[in-house]
Amino acid sequence: MTPVRIDTAPVTLPAMAPGLLGRIVYRLFPVRRRVLLDNLRIVYGEDAPPGRLRALAEAFYGHLARSLLECAMLPWLSARKKASLVRIENGGAVAEAAERRKGILILTGHFGNWEVAPLFGLARLPLYRGRFHFVRRPIRARWVERLVTRRFHAAGIHVIPKKGSLERILERLAAGDIVVFILDQHAAPKDGVEVEFFGRKASTLRSLAVIALATGAPVVPAACFREPGGGHVLRFEDPLPPVDAEDPDEAIRTRTLQYNRALEQLILQHPEQWLWIHRRWKEESHRKRSRRRNRLAAQGKLT
Repeated sequence: MTPVRIDTAPVTLPAMAPGLLGRIVYRLFPVRRRVLLDNLRIVYGEDAPPGRLRALAEAFYGHLARSLLECAMLPWLSARKKASLVRIENGGAVAEAAERRKGILILTGHFGNWEVAPLFGLARLPLYRGRFHFVRRPIRARWVERLVTRRFHAAGIHVIPKKGSLERILERLAAGDIVVFILDQHAAPKDGVEVEFFGRKASTLRSLAVIALATGAPVVPAACFREPGGGHVLRFEDPLPPVDAEDPDEAIRTRTLQYNRALEQLILQHPEQWLWIHRRWKEESHRKRSRRRNRLAAQGKLT
């Protein structure tokens, strides 16, 4: 991966061909469409061409629908078909990080089909079977949580519940295992630090930076994405260079900013395959709603 980008230069809005499925879902099942479009404008600018914004939104909905269908079809796929679903890119980055003998921290987010690609991609790293541990919050729907957890365990992947996870994370790193952090969602104020994400302040989990600083474990960015032919890729980037500061709080802030920059680069490679419907910039959303209320009040349209 190229060195972390510290500037906040505008990014280019790509031209997308969303396909029929994306157009249908956009029109008929627009889950959190307003959140999606607001987030796209934050990243690509308020003056981004509306037609291109809509095409990217439609491409995202098409990707999301395909991901759900893939999850539903898993029980009916043969073992041979499952084994061919995902290929690994740059798996050597994991081996390089393992040579430091401090465990490995994986930095990732909701990319591609994040429920399918890890299940079958990590099987292509047999030396690490049973040594991947995902730190995650339980899904609210208990039956979905049971299903997802059962699939992870069957693939030799462990799940560490986020609440009260520190001791177990440190134990696994000391054993040389790999701990995966999903860092692309809004963090509650008590858990987060505000750093820029695509040029806007966003509360981001501080735990990855804290653990990396305390243990010296290397941080390896990773993402999955769907290829045009329908297969999936699980790609690892080279370990991020350590970024330190004398003040502990500043060191946490600087490293968390570095992680957000790495996530930005991964998102921009396949923008239609990131989870845009999450309220990543909650403070920004609150400000927008406040400005809208003030504007309506000034026009006498708010009672």
